[in-house]
Amino acid sequence: MANNRSRYEEALNKGHAHSWDQRWQDAAREFEAAIAEFPMEPAPYAGLGMACFEMGQLPRALESYKLAARYSQGDIIYLRQVAEMQERLNQFREAGQTYMTVGEILLRQRLLDEAMENWHKAVQLDPNLLGGHQRLATVYQRQGNVRAAIREYLAIARVLQMQGDAARALQTCQAALKLDPRHADVLTAIEMLKQGETIFLETETAAVSSGKSVFDSQEQPPPGIEEIATPVQEARRMAMEQLAEELFEEEEPAASWGTALGISRLERDALLSQALDYQTRGLVNEAISNYEQAVERGLSSSAVHFNLGLLYQDKLRFEDAIRQFEISVQDREYRIASHFSLGECHRARGRIDKALEHFITVLKIVDLGTVQHEQADRLIELYENLSDSLLTKGEPEQATAFANALVEFLSHKGWEDKVKEARARLDALSYGDRTMILGDILTAGSEQVLESLYLSQEYARRGMYTTAIEESYRAIQLSPYYLPAHWQLGEMLARQDRREAASTKFMTIGDTFRARGDVNGALNAYERVVDINPLDVPIRARLIEMLKRHGQIDRSLEHYMAMGNSYYQLAQVDKARETYQEALKLAPRGSAQNNWRARLLRAIAEIDMERL
Repeated sequence: MANNRSRYEEALNKGHAHSWDQRWQDAAREFEAAIAEFPMEPAPYAGLGMACFEMGQLPRALESYKLAARYSQGDIIYLRQVAEMQERLNQFREAGQTYMTVGEILLRQRLLDEAMENWHKAVQLDPNLLGGHQRLATVYQRQGNVRAAIREYLAIARVLQMQGDAARALQTCQAALKLDPRHADVLTAIEMLKQGETIFLETETAAVSSGKSVFDSQEQPPPGIEEIATPVQEARRMAMEQLAEELFEEEEPAASWGTALGISRLERDALLSQALDYQTRGLVNEAISNYEQAVERGLSSSAVHFNLGLLYQDKLRFEDAIRQFEISVQDREYRIASHFSLGECHRARGRIDKALEHFITVLKIVDLGTVQHEQADRLIELYENLSDSLLTKGEPEQATAFANALVEFLSHKGWEDKVKEARARLDALSYGDRTMILGDILTAGSEQVLESLYLSQEYARRGMYTTAIEESYRAIQLSPYYLPAHWQLGEMLARQDRREAASTKFMTIGDTFRARGDVNGALNAYERVVDINPLDVPIRARLIEMLKRHGQIDRSLEHYMAMGNSYYQLAQVDKARETYQEALKLAPRGSAQNNWRARLLRAIAEIDMERL
């Protein structure tokens, strides 16, 4: 039987009229009648799809929209309706593919912005959609949006790794590294690939797809001359200023330049002038060539080596950069920036241990400038313990997380002010002789940890000890292995006069410090135990032995005196006398100004007089 065009038109019109009146069952019946007349027309399928959707028949609506898209030869309107139905039915992978198709059609129509919107939608629904990330990475790179391009390259690398193609994943990361040789996320991804670890956790997929960096939330500008990470940026500015000043010197510098080094003043000025000009304009290869010629001719200064190192680093010539920074690091003015850059270069080469050595040195130098002279020795010791725990006892994830946190901490303008603020906060969190270091901020795992500790102290100052303890517990939940949080809890328990619980906590902290090799940390913790409970003689005896073993004679003798007094208060006079007598053997090794022998003999004499 021949198809009837007028009957088709009539059914289609009636279907639209019923849809307008929201009589969906009648509309569906009319659209089906139209389809019966002309089964390869898209319009009735689209109408039927809408009617089915309104009646809650989503699978049938999806099939109708698919047929509408097929018979319309891929009309974008119908394809978007297909994608919407797939999304509502939780068919995220299929929806992602459909949005990709829409994006490709829009690209052919030269509607790039609309195409990118659909590709973004595609990878949000299916984060493992390789084609979507590849399209976005290509466009972002052409647009010069380095941060967004790197984000997509990392997503591509993750997908390739999941597909078992680690080699291509590593190549993708190397391509991203060319866009920004100092990008922390890329360096971390390379480390993880080389260690055979998954680049991102499952919970991080959404962050990648939504455009947020997994490791930091700071907007990072594209690489260039002015965007070198501080404190490197300041050192670079200083190096260029020093070299520029030398160009305008009227007199020949004493013995550092000249024909004795195989280079005349005129030649030197020409090479330096060109190198600085090229470097300022971002012509890296040309700048490198001029600096290299100057160095080959015998020209040597920390500014030249530091600048050359930065340029090598920009070109991913990390081994060459390392050789230059190892020269400039000997100059006090370039020490911090050179250590920082050495850390970045070693990290880019996958040598996380070497990178951490330099990063920790940077932090130690910066931190030493914030404390009193008498705190310096303990601070240095704490950094040695930190280095030991990260390099020899820690997990690779801990080392990587620390490196990320340090780069983030020092890689933004105003980092000096951040250091001062951090030191003030750390000093507020310290107790007695206990010192905290900037490394504590980076090992806390979250700023929320320190915020909870600060709030805990504030509550304690107001006498709200229960709330203060709750905040301390919250900090421990956020970072279970962060000892300052446990120390704070011990202090809060002590202030609430819960002596037994506080003593137990400090004993555990002391044992942990001992296991980590931090003797002074352990001693401080055990001393808090006897401060809280002065009559705890066994703990004081253990403390005395530790102090003697580590050569801290005066502190040992102080505790001998305190232990003797404790025995005396417990009415164990013989024990008290024995303790003083034992301490007399150690007294000659104590400092003369403390007059230990006389003090101990007097205590013994008082006991003997009472007996008489």
